[in-house]
Amino acid sequence: MGIFLVIAIGGAIGSLLRFYLSKFLQKKFGVEFPVGTLIVNLTGAFFIGLFFSYLVEKLDISVELRAFLITGLLGSFTTFSTFSYESFNLIVNGEYLKFFAYFMGTSLVGLFLTFLGYNVGRWL
Repeated sequence: MGIFLVIAIGGAIGSLLRFYLSKFLQKKFGVEFPVGTLIVNLTGAFFIGLFFSYLVEKLDISVELRAFLITGLLGSFTTFSTFSYESFNLIVNGEYLKFFAYFMGTSLVGLFLTFLGYNVGRWL
């Protein structure tokens, strides 16, 4: 199976997971804050770090499996475009405090979780 096909399959799965999980979380929390996208992006950040350190550096998985999991699945599971759109809407609607919390939470906590996931993978 070619690398483009495994990325496409991973991308299809990841985008569907993102859509349904973020909608489910948004409905469950029921707040006027993009909590679904935030949780999805932070979870994806952790798993990208974990998969890279454990699966790539320790187990030395194939290029195809790495492309499927990291580029395809997690690359489409996390979403910068939705983050940008929701951030923009918060600004346009004058929700500056929510924008700041969302922006900083996604950026700083996401980076921290990638680092944490990477180190957990190294520890395993």
